[in-house]
Amino acid sequence: MSLLNNQSAIGQENKMKLILLTGFLGAGKTTLLKRLLKEYDDTKIGVLMNEFGETSIDGQLIHNEDFDLIELTNGSIFCACLKENFIKGLAEFLNRDLEIVFVESSGVADPSNMDIILETVTKISGAAYHYAGSICIVDALYFLRQFEIIPALEKQLYYANEVIINKTDLQTPEILAEIDQKIGTINPDIKPYHTSFCQVPIRAMVSGLKTKKMALQDSTNTWESRPKTSVLKTKEVLDYEKFNTFIQAIKFSTHRIKGFVQTTQGVFEVSCVNDFAVMNPWHQPIKETEVVFISAVGIRMTSDLLRCWKDSFGDLPIQI
Repeated sequence: MSLLNNQSAIGQENKMKLILLTGFLGAGKTTLLKRLLKEYDDTKIGVLMNEFGETSIDGQLIHNEDFDLIELTNGSIFCACLKENFIKGLAEFLNRDLEIVFVESSGVADPSNMDIILETVTKISGAAYHYAGSICIVDALYFLRQFEIIPALEKQLYYANEVIINKTDLQTPEILAEIDQKIGTINPDIKPYHTSFCQVPIRAMVSGLKTKKMALQDSTNTWESRPKTSVLKTKEVLDYEKFNTFIQAIKFSTHRIKGFVQTTQGVFEVSCVNDFAVMNPWHQPIKETEVVFISAVGIRMTSDLLRCWKDSFGDLPIQI
């Protein structure tokens, strides 16, 4: 019996709800998670965050919230590289006094094997989740471009119970209509929310989640399909203008850039999706500059990083 298609008796009796958040790199998963945490601040919550890179950045963005947190880094929870730890993390939450567990997957996650994962969790823990389903966030600005080169995006949409088209303020009505049509061919039961900053009716969306019958497939997440990631670190205080020039140059080699940087104008959170880059003031101290780069050019990422760094900072030492 499939846990996704038919909730077992033990799953129905267990009141711990499990909700999966999917969406490509930078689509807005952490923004939605923060809204979910605020909306359910009267609820006992567990959060499992999956960062594809070896360094946790998103965990720092929500660390002031009151919830139980497990972070899994350096891979996708649906890939063999982290699947065992994902199963252990879910089983651990079942032993805690929680009502809802949110899983923020990595941007390249393919949740096709969620059914097998939940069955394994039940076997090793003796308890089961009420799997409410998944919410997929789509980046209105870059979705059509990304869809052609990232196989996991189609899987995320296929298994979604709700879809949010985010950043609609940055896109034209014509392109939004094309995105709606594309989503409809993959998951015709879905009527996507159109929004910016994931401003959706949270409780109505969550309460409306319903598991549905789906043809299960193998996950495309494998060691071989992993995008190349690099982490840049330095304890130097960096010239703000030079660092901004560096980011503007290297962004064309990446799917995603995120992290924190110490500059001559203070500490900033760095966030970049494809060629859209911003640096937001960060009002908490950091030990060192630490920025994650997820490559759009494969192993060439390292040489591009070193070249762009040298162009902006010369021989200033860094660790990559």
